[in-house]
Amino acid sequence: MHTSFNKIVHFTRLIKINGRLREFNYRKNNNAGAYVFDVDTADERGNRLFFRLIKEENTWQLTSKLPMPEWITDNRELLITELEEGVLNN
Repeated sequence: MHTSFNKIVHFTRLIKINGRLREFNYRKNNNAGAYVFDVDTADERGNRLFFRLIKEENTWQLTSKLPMPEWITDNRELLITELEEGVLNN
């Protein structure tokens, strides 16, 4: 009998954006592909914002079903840098 396990990669990063420290939760989505991470954070009112970071052909893409605020889209590179650093440390 052969059993295989997929490691769950999940971590939280505190990132300062526009003078405010924000918490971003990253979780690797093993069902969606090799380099797919679901990310969530909160806006100023405490509403959860969900989006996905997907790596295709060495380029990261930020996708979401809902429009994302500018403070997320403008800091896409910072979010990707924190993602890559979190993967290396976990």
